[in-house]
Amino acid sequence: MKDLVICKSCGFVMDKSKVKDRCPACGVLAKMFEPYIEKMSPGRKRILSLDLHPVLVHFPQAFIVSVFVLSLIALAAHGGFHATIAAAISVLGAALPGVIILAAIAGLVDAKVRFRKVTTPLLKQKMLFAVLFFLFSCAIYIIILSHPMLGSRPAIFVAALCLPAIGCASILGLLGTSIINAKFPG
Repeated sequence: MKDLVICKSCGFVMDKSKVKDRCPACGVLAKMFEPYIEKMSPGRKRILSLDLHPVLVHFPQAFIVSVFVLSLIALAAHGGFHATIAAAISVLGAALPGVIILAAIAGLVDAKVRFRKVTTPLLKQKMLFAVLFFLFSCAIYIIILSHPMLGSRPAIFVAALCLPAIGCASILGLLGTSIINAKFPG
């Protein structure tokens, strides 16, 4: 088992043998490190260290913001450029519900490993906003399917639906960062 240390300033944990003169995370002097004992089993630690959920949540966030910006651009675009923008919105809008589902599944796995259950108060809030995000994304996809060339009115509807979806994604991000370092020992 490795000898670990933790930075008293920022909480960064690392192998004691790799400590140099400063904390690689926050830059304070190495004298701010103290011994650290991992309270999580190696198997659970290994699963969480993959960071599947934190990585996967960036896709739906990027997609929804992109669909919003592109739908605003579509309002002013004409001809071939409009067709290109509409195609990009179609691809992102079609993929959005799927990437939300993948991020949600990764979140459930992360929660189960991290807390051994998925019914904690914050996780219930995250599930509610994930469902709302998914429903808004489905509505966006339906509009895109119904109007593949995304005229002015559908582009306005898509942009309008993107705003609460972005709100849901933002709340999910804030809730997620509030519990990123929380985990049951063992």
